[in-house]
Amino acid sequence: MTTARTTQSAVEDLTSPAYWDGVWQKKDGRSWADLTWMRGNYPWFALDRLLRRSLTARPGARFLEVGCASGKWLTYFHRTFGYAVTGCDYSATGCEIAQQSLDAAGIRGAVLNQDLFTLAGTWDVVFSAGLIEHFDRPETVLAKFATLLQPDTGTLVTLVPNLGGLSGLYHRRLKPETFETHRLITPEHLIGWHRDLGFRQVAVGAFGSIVPARFPRDKVRRAHPGLNRLLWPLFLRPATAVTNRLCIMASRRLGLQVESPRFSPYLFAIARDRRGG
Repeated sequence: MTTARTTQSAVEDLTSPAYWDGVWQKKDGRSWADLTWMRGNYPWFALDRLLRRSLTARPGARFLEVGCASGKWLTYFHRTFGYAVTGCDYSATGCEIAQQSLDAAGIRGAVLNQDLFTLAGTWDVVFSAGLIEHFDRPETVLAKFATLLQPDTGTLVTLVPNLGGLSGLYHRRLKPETFETHRLITPEHLIGWHRDLGFRQVAVGAFGSIVPARFPRDKVRRAHPGLNRLLWPLFLRPATAVTNRLCIMASRRLGLQVESPRFSPYLFAIARDRRGG
């Protein structure tokens, strides 16, 4: 993920480069090119359908992902829409992994190891997934993103974890440390911030349905390791697998997608047609 504590005094990062280097050092670069990770996981399956309805395949269109570590979204947008991809992250380790992912997939793309507030240039699509909530003033980050969009025609796509509703409740109960590095963002926040930036078209919603794939069992794992070893294989893992499959089947066969900020694990905002952009 990307931040700018030293270059943008108006916004405070709730994490740090060292924090993310530690996260990504535990990961290995891999190719995401077959996109099976999108088709077999309901939240990403639902997001794929949403993006295909909202974006246009434009080979060569300039695409920027801010917070690009892992490289999977760079791969997805190139494979799905033909975009010429650029990624930015302030974690050197994350950038190395993103580059490895692109290389493994045979995709030419630039990966920039720098602070997001130092970025210059314009792109047709600017994308972030799980980034702006790591700042005390997410709207300041969105304002920077807006300056990176192609005037009038650029599209801004933002994904954040839903820390309200049921999803937020179990984070507060079982993983309260989440709120030390995350800011709670609501659909109302997303709508208001994008409107304030002059976007005339703003679509905001939730996705992921009731799949508990990100169930934060950390507190149970630490306090009751024996219970966790019993709970996870006997209940949580099967519950995740069953709800994931049922949601995918309902969407494919019935066209049914049940989403709500009250229980879905993710929120999205897709904004375009920026006044004065």
